[in-house]
Amino acid sequence: MFKVEQRNESFRRNPEFYLSLALIKKGLVPNLSEFLDPPTLETQPLVVLLDVISIDDVRIRLMGTGLVQLTGRELTKTNALDIYAPESRKKVGQACVTMVKRPCGQMTERLVKTTSGLVVPASTVTLPVLCKSGQGCLAAFTQSRESIAAGNSMSVVREIISSEWIDIGAGFPSTA
Repeated sequence: MFKVEQRNESFRRNPEFYLSLALIKKGLVPNLSEFLDPPTLETQPLVVLLDVISIDDVRIRLMGTGLVQLTGRELTKTNALDIYAPESRKKVGQACVTMVKRPCGQMTERLVKTTSGLVVPASTVTLPVLCKSGQGCLAAFTQSRESIAAGNSMSVVREIISSEWIDIGAGFPSTA
């Protein structure tokens, strides 16, 4: 199964996402085609699939409807790094590259700024999936513990407040 660097509340909040990946995992990383059906109806709208092109380019392949509502816009085929504050983009891009190359996953707690200026916490669990193209792909599940008022949407991921690696069988990445 999966091991997390430390005990994290996100793991207990997101068990359906882990279980859906664990059920289809035959090697270190599940195939994308096998991943598309298992997420529960509750989690499907909160899943995004990412193509990791490089440290500077992480393309959104598919974005769940719940995330479209959260962001207030459809971001499919755009660079996912563009929703982060400029000072966070390199770190997030490097983490994406690490997740597909190692392979491993990551749990992240973020502060999201809304269009009205409200700042709310959001947690994400990201795990690698295999794409037919051989390109690195990630599946991420995001949820916010606080609701965002109607007519308000996310403008930017302002800050990453914590992140922990998830060992899916290949060990934790070096932090050096």
